[in-house]
Formats: sequence, C-alpha cells, structure tokens
Amino acid sequence: MEEILESEYSAAAAAGDAASFVLSRLPHPDTTASAAAAFVVDVAGAGGGRTTTLSFVALRRAALSLASGLRFGLGLRRGDAVLVLSPNSLLLPPIVLGVLAAGGVVVAADPGSTAEEVATVARSSGAVVVVAAPEVAEKVAGAGVPLLLTSRSMDPRALSAEELMDDGDPTALASPEASAAAARPRPSDVAFVFYSSATTKTAATMTHADLIAAVSGASLPEEGRVCLASLPICSVHGLPLLALALPAAGVTTVLLAASPSSDPTAAREAAAAHGATDVVATPDVAAALAAPLTMLSSLRRVTVVPALATTEARQAFRRWLPWVELTEMSGSPEKMMASASEQVQVAPDAASAAVIAQQNSGKAHSISVTSEPTSSVPLLKKIQKTVLGDIISKSTANKILREHPEIISKL
Repeated sequence: MEEILESEYSAAAAAGDAASFVLSRLPHPDTTASAAAAFVVDVAGAGGGRTTTLSFVALRRAALSLASGLRFGLGLRRGDAVLVLSPNSLLLPPIVLGVLAAGGVVVAADPGSTAEEVATVARSSGAVVVVAAPEVAEKVAGAGVPLLLTSRSMDPRALSAEELMDDGDPTALASPEASAAAARPRPSDVAFVFYSSATTKTAATMTHADLIAAVSGASLPEEGRVCLASLPICSVHGLPLLALALPAAGVTTVLLAASPSSDPTAAREAAAAHGATDVVATPDVAAALAAPLTMLSSLRRVTVVPALATTEARQAFRRWLPWVELTEMSGSPEKMMASASEQVQVAPDAASAAVIAQQNSGKAHSISVTSEPTSSVPLLKKIQKTVLGDIISKSTANKILREHPEIISKL
C-alpha cells in the first residue's frame, strides 16, 4: 500500500497538487528518517526538557487520515474553503496538510480576531466548515458554519480534527475508487487564503503553484537542520514555510508554547538549548538573538518576518551574528524564497470568495465513515450532528444527503 501511496503522491505532485508535492518529499515511512521529529513543542519555553513531538511518519498519517475524514465523512469537495483558527500547536501542520490533501482551500485568520471578525471572514471566504482550537471556539458561534475542534473536547458530542486523524484511514484517498472520483486541484487553483484584516476585508491568496514554489525554495541539501519558529503558522508566511516547506525539507521545527513576543529572550535561550541551525522569527525576536555574549554557534540562517524596521537593528544583527545568513521577508513567501521581489497578491474579499467558488466543482466520493467510536457518542453520530445541525442551511444539508445516501440509512 505504501508503494501505491508513493506513486499517487508523485503523479499528483507532477500535476501541481501542493499537498501531494509535500507528501512526496517527506521521508519514506520505511526509513529511519521518518521516525525523526518533524515538529517539537517546547513546553518550558527554553528547552527545559518538557517537550512534545510529532514525527514525520505521524505527520503523514495524521494528514491523510484527516483528509479522508473530511472528504468521505464530512463531504468536503475540491475547492471548498475551510477556515482555520488556532494558535501554534502540533495539530496545526497536519490540519493544514490534511485540508489541502482533501482538495480544500485553507483559509486562515488571526486567532485573536473577535467573533464579529471571524463571522466576516467566514462569510467573505465562503467557508463550509471552521476548524478552531477549543479556546477560541466560542468566537465561531455567530459564523453560521459547522465547527470542527482542533483537539478532543470533554463534550462527547463535539467532533474534532484530532479524532479524525486518529480514526481515519490514511490509505482511503489512494484507493482506485477514490482516485477515479476525485479531481485533483490544478496548479492555478487557490490553495491558501489569509485574511490580514477582517475590517478592511483584504486577503492574500496563494495557488497550488505558489505553495509548491515556496516548498521548493526552502529546500536545502543539509542534514540535521533544526528550526526554531516564533512565527504564527496561521499567517501568510507562516503557513507555507512552517507547515509545508520545512517538513518537506526534512527540518525539525521547534514551536515555542509560550508567546515569544512577551519575552523575546526566551527564543534566544531556546535556540541555544535545541541547537537551532535556523530561526524563523518576528523582528523583536530576531533583535533579541543579536545580543552581547550570544552563544549560538550552531545558528546558520535567520528569516525575519516582516523585515527589520531600522538600519540600526540590521547593523546590530550583523555585528553580533556576522556568520548568520539573514533573510528579511516582506513580499510573498514563494517569491522571497526564490530571491524574487514580487509582492503578495492582495484581493478584496468578494474576489477571493469568487475565485474559490469558481474552482469548487469537484464531487465528494460517497463512502461512509468506518472508524470505531472513541467516546460514548460514535464518530458517525458526531459527523451527522455537524453536517445536519441547525447552524447549517437546509439547502446545504439536502445537498449533503443527496451525495451521501448512506447517512440516511444510518440515522
């Protein structure tokens, strides 16, 4: 089955499918490299020994299991927009990769947005489902779309992406029936939309070709790379770089559990503790790295997003870290990584929704969820509640029922 999956990834990557392109570059499941950590969450904030990890093989399985759950359980179709609202966590990379693998469009917004702003983004993007961390889930109540939590909840009626990752079938998308029914996204299809401001209703968009360019541009032929990341994954540069490009390059990415903006020096301590070769940082964190008596001999590259604000800050960085390659990003990720100067595409919300809607022509394959229950409420019942709840329109519910007649027989 792994050989089937690998051939599927290679064929899709050649056709311009960003998720399959990334999956094809992850370490093969049969190799020892696949057991290495793709992501690490530094719970202590400075390498104090309290860490949780996600291996490359676990990242692959979680993403494909989630993709099969979204496609065959929730009826996600190619081009459907999925709004993701969450701070950095180990669940975010497989969620991003899983939505793309299912053929969906990842729509991201600042998890610190207000409930009104979340509702605005949901309407503007035409999101069919919101994936939100439990701590921000209450902001989704007025969005008018189904809610999928990122992690398990104490409420047995709530459905989470984590459950779909654990209970889904990572090989389902590679089955002959699924492959024949699914239409792969085209390189020109929108893959990622980031709303930098819900009030101004502007969005930066990236196509599958853009994401593939970002992944390719971040690949370096070097073993043992460790990247410390203080950038939010749900951001215009964070998602393509942290969630996709770095794991595809075989890099172990360390995510700080605490917000580094409150104590930028914690990032310097964590970089030293983890032996970071790379750092992707906000300007304040980058400035904290460039301090007297800095012991960062392993550091080779620092990417700052956005660019350093002053010439003085840039000169200080060069003075204290002269051996480090500094990259300042202010344009689109795929262009910056390719050493080009084009700016990120900015479009009004109506245009973004129109682009997404235009490509939303694929049909979901009709397969029932077969995962075993993980709580007192079976997974299928949770899915039924999600797609048939009061927050979803009758017309949408009827469409889902027409495309998934097996749900009717199990109600």
